[in-house]
Amino acid sequence: MRRLPLTTLLSAVLALSACVPRGMRPSPPPPPTLISVANALFESVESEGTMASVFMVDAVTGAPLYARHEHVRLLPASTMKVVSTSAALSAFGPDFRFHTPVRLEGTQLGNLYLGDLVVEASGDPSLGSWRFPETTMACEQLAEAIQARGIRQWIGAVRVSNADEGPYGLFGPGWAWDDAAYAYSAAPTPFVFRENVVDLSLERPEGQDCSSQPRRPITVRYSPAFNAPPTVVYLDPNAQRAGLGCVRERGSGRMRCVWRSTAEQCPRKASMRVAIDEPQALFTSCLEEALAVRGIWRAPVPPGVAAVPSATSSEPLLDFVSPSLAELVKVTNKESLNLYAERLGLRFTRERTGTESYPALRDAMAQELVRRGISPRLLRPADGSGLSRYNVATARGLVEVIYTSLKESYANALVESLPVAGVDGTLAGSAVTDGIRGRIRAKTGTLSGQKAYVGVAERPGDPEHPRVVFALMLGNIDEQPALTASQVFERFAEAMVSLPVR
Repeated sequence: MRRLPLTTLLSAVLALSACVPRGMRPSPPPPPTLISVANALFESVESEGTMASVFMVDAVTGAPLYARHEHVRLLPASTMKVVSTSAALSAFGPDFRFHTPVRLEGTQLGNLYLGDLVVEASGDPSLGSWRFPETTMACEQLAEAIQARGIRQWIGAVRVSNADEGPYGLFGPGWAWDDAAYAYSAAPTPFVFRENVVDLSLERPEGQDCSSQPRRPITVRYSPAFNAPPTVVYLDPNAQRAGLGCVRERGSGRMRCVWRSTAEQCPRKASMRVAIDEPQALFTSCLEEALAVRGIWRAPVPPGVAAVPSATSSEPLLDFVSPSLAELVKVTNKESLNLYAERLGLRFTRERTGTESYPALRDAMAQELVRRGISPRLLRPADGSGLSRYNVATARGLVEVIYTSLKESYANALVESLPVAGVDGTLAGSAVTDGIRGRIRAKTGTLSGQKAYVGVAERPGDPEHPRVVFALMLGNIDEQPALTASQVFERFAEAMVSLPVR
């Protein structure tokens, strides 16, 4: 049988369609809109059991443009950082800086100093951090100041004042205990040094495989070196996936690590960043190392001897100054730093209530939201970072935090702190198209089974709504969904930027 060319078939079809009366021809599908695409997207997500809560408003007027289950309460996870950072910016302004004074309390006899070096805890989360040029050299700056005083020998202690954690301990309410050893869950102590984390590295003995217990001990190192807690390492040579995991045992403070290997993978070395509870010990070790480089010797006060001589003076030595609040907020939101968010939230709390505690933080944040006209039914903070499982938020409440912030003088500092889709921060890996890249800024939040986004989107093709504020919250996410949370966000982002609302 002879086949007709494709062009002949198409011509025949077109000729037949021309014979069909106009009223009987099928109507072309309507062009896609943001609302139609979003509805189809979220209906497919909800068919798997995931809850989608979405809200979008015009950034200037606040007029609602899209809403779906916007009053449903879900876990905000790290989008709670938008609440704490915007509260801190509203209280202090983008140019605020933490000051951490250091003074000498004792007596100097020639090149010998008898007494204590006292650091006044300010809550600065960046002291000693590697993230900023002005903070990474803290120990060297302090050692140089001591050397400039002509001190070559020092008998005394390093003390930190105002560092009491209070009756509520080191961790926020609703934090998971099995997260406590990890760097992202470092305790927000009033005195912070090097973000309260160190690097833990493990190394197997030479020639030792993974199939049996090592004949010699595994080498455990902490960097920077300090008076580390006891560390016990268990080997699991039959794991399904290689890796290292550690937990801090409650009560003892001992670090317990499990080093997993598979039949195919038997690494000789492993490392991870772990949280510490005693930043003062880490600070002391760091300072001693910097002093030793300069030939300055320090010895602790002998037992039974007074720490500070009776004839003593108190003299200022140095004042550590943090980067601006705008810079601190930027790293907090772009990199989703829990410690920074907690310290900023607690500093805001002290400004509002005169004290630092999580009950006070809850009240101070609630009052700030009421000041903005945001109902407690829409947003109930329990901490500053979103680690707490007691935080409750709605898409509408998160949008209102951003929307009200856009009316304030610090608006640019907050918006510029948000990760840019396809460019940086926690959204650097977003698979958005070139037309979308750079047009969406959003804080992300992730907990088990939960994902949230809140931010702003630019709509260059829409003169009526050129900028919108949005929040997308997904709860009860399936472990193997048809679309991942990231894919849902990316498709919604494409619609927000490129499609007409209706």
